[in-house]
Amino acid sequence: MASPGVVEAIDDRRAAGAALLTARRRLARAGIRTAALDAEVLLAHVLSSTREGLLAHPERRLTFAQARRFSGLVSKRASRMPVAYLTGNKEFYGLGLRVTPRVLIPRPETELLVELAIDFLKAHPDARRVIDLGTGSGAIAVAIGRRVPSVRLEASDINLSALRVAAANVRAHRLVSRVRLTKRDLLEGASPADLIIANLPYLSAVQRRRWQPELSYEPAQALDGGRDGLDLIRRAVLQARGVLKPAGALLLELDPSQAGRVERLARAHWPAAKITIHVDLSGRARALRVLRP
Repeated sequence: MASPGVVEAIDDRRAAGAALLTARRRLARAGIRTAALDAEVLLAHVLSSTREGLLAHPERRLTFAQARRFSGLVSKRASRMPVAYLTGNKEFYGLGLRVTPRVLIPRPETELLVELAIDFLKAHPDARRVIDLGTGSGAIAVAIGRRVPSVRLEASDINLSALRVAAANVRAHRLVSRVRLTKRDLLEGASPADLIIANLPYLSAVQRRRWQPELSYEPAQALDGGRDGLDLIRRAVLQARGVLKPAGALLLELDPSQAGRVERLARAHWPAAKITIHVDLSGRARALRVLRP
């Protein structure tokens, strides 16, 4: 339910600029560091506008229905529900994606995996078959499919609800003929592939106890990596030995604290492979690449 104070302040007599100011203050009091940005995104969503258009016309009046809806969204955000779930959308690699609480919200850090995948595929034009493990919203598969028209992708997830969201994104980006969605537990029964990409759950038990309130709204199955965060990564690396083609590549997203352990794990299974750790824009280890000989 919307906060009475917000409803009173954000009504059909208030201009967008005044509504934004009230919302920013409400979110700031709730301890949200991105209060101004979040308020702008939510109001732009309600008004079917852009942030730029909103800020250019602060005198625009809200209807009563718009004011009520904005108030409700602000109250939910104040309770730490992620903005992406409130709007149902998230931008990833320059593409708009549908997201719901059934899937993990795509992170900017994961764009590194997409860049590494595109670089590999461009350097190996004969590599045509790609598997995206734990696809969730389908963000990685959609981004690669849009950028590399020559490949065929298989996006798999064990969660049928997540696959439904991924299917909506595949359809929205007109990739139905090139992205096949599969309900499967990691690589069990998978056909050989030139490239395997995996952004699997990797939060450890300690990290889960310390997570921010927003994470409590995201599906635990998409975050829980077991005691040390590596349960699914271990299985994926082991299974990949029987699926990855010669001269193929395995790409894994990881937590910076896990880089050394994941590298040792990969070397134990792929002693002759070229294995490298890649850093994200903040300079932190974020991805591991295995190039099979």
